[in-house]
Amino acid sequence: MKISRGTVNVIIILVIIVFFFMRAVIIETRTDIVPVFEKSSFLECPFKISVKEYSGVYENYVNFTIKDKTYTLYGFFGKYICIPEGILLIAGYPGDPYASGTELLFLNYSLNKRWELYIAKAVWFNSYQDDKIILLNSCVYLVNVMDGSFKFFCPGKGIVTDVEEYDHFTYVTTTEGYLYLLENYKLKKRVRVAKPWKGENLRMLVRIGVGEKYVVAVYSFVRPQGDEKRGFCVYTRSLIKLACKRLDYTPKDAVVTNNTIYIKEFYTKHIKAYKIYSLL
Repeated sequence: MKISRGTVNVIIILVIIVFFFMRAVIIETRTDIVPVFEKSSFLECPFKISVKEYSGVYENYVNFTIKDKTYTLYGFFGKYICIPEGILLIAGYPGDPYASGTELLFLNYSLNKRWELYIAKAVWFNSYQDDKIILLNSCVYLVNVMDGSFKFFCPGKGIVTDVEEYDHFTYVTTTEGYLYLLENYKLKKRVRVAKPWKGENLRMLVRIGVGEKYVVAVYSFVRPQGDEKRGFCVYTRSLIKLACKRLDYTPKDAVVTNNTIYIKEFYTKHIKAYKIYSLL
């Protein structure tokens, strides 16, 4: 079938509109290969670690017993994590904005103390990425696993929901629907992915996936009446918005591999895949 010159011109104009005004096209595709969503550097601890929490009238503390050694940290709850560099012990009051603080102790696998840290805030462990222990409350604390030194960033808008490290960039999302880009732990840019409902929200989920070229932020805001805002937006690594898409299901998490976005459904755990077509 011969295509007329007029049809070709229309196609060219549409292509120009798509790539220069819309910046990107997102098309759902098959999920032939499903990536790993949980990026974990955790190890199975080589020792049995006993955790006993004690509550008193004047103080709360946690005893961690490893072999014949006991380490005491002050706090209401205790947790331990084994990573390649050693064992992290943490005690504190997660979720309590009025708590006195959080204690951390890091041991090597010979059970010698590498460092200890006290943060005068109720922070709690979130993840371990790129040799950094990430702690959250309304701020992000990035603790160097080698010496316990740390940097922090406080968005000032909502509670932190997710953090992703990639090269010397850090991406942070909050319950208010903001996505922040930090370069060397300093704020470089802020964009708003979506707005929560006015008033009470029963769910304020904003999660991010970061790839070599693209960043995707999925969101779900649910109000008491049951109404839900849900979807995702795609950005370049420098947070230039490319495209957004509303969803007919609730997203839980996202991963970006090359030019493909993989989104895990909140309830069914099914995986959906979308191709990104862009000149940026």
